[in-house]
This record gives sequence, C-alpha cells and structure tokens, in this order.
Amino acid sequence: MKNFEPRLLELLAQVMGTDPNSVSATVDLADQGVDSLTGLRFARKIEDLTGSEVKLEWLFDNPTLEQLAAFLESLPSRDPIERK
Repeated sequence: MKNFEPRLLELLAQVMGTDPNSVSATVDLADQGVDSLTGLRFARKIEDLTGSEVKLEWLFDNPTLEQLAAFLESLPSRDPIERK
C-alpha cells in the first residue's frame, strides 16, 4: 500500500476526535497531543487499514505523520504491511 500520508491524517483525526484539517503531517505527534494511549489506538487503526501488525515503536521512531508514511511506504513488499 502506498500514499499513506492522507490516510494517516484521516485516521489520526478520527482517533483524536478532530477535523482532519487540524492535524499536521509535519508536526511531531506528541506536539499534536498524541500520548501513549492515543498512540496505541492510532496504531490499531493503521493495523485495521493494512491488515498487518503495526509496532508502537514505529510511531516513536517516526514522530511525524510525514515520516511515518515514508517509513510505511519504504517497507519491502514481502513485509506483512503489504498483505491486505
């Protein structure tokens, strides 16, 4: 699956109960109010989208939606993220 950024913006807005236009792809998730519980819920939403496990550490290692989207898009096709 490619072009994750718009999808991640929508998912994060859903999890946070806000308008997608108020979520930024370039601002650190923590600075947008994402705490550990919100991060877990967000990771589960990504799993629902992809059908694959999403490790919470990926959110910490890629702290903006822009970075997270690039990371997810860079995973090799043999990775479970591509299986859905």
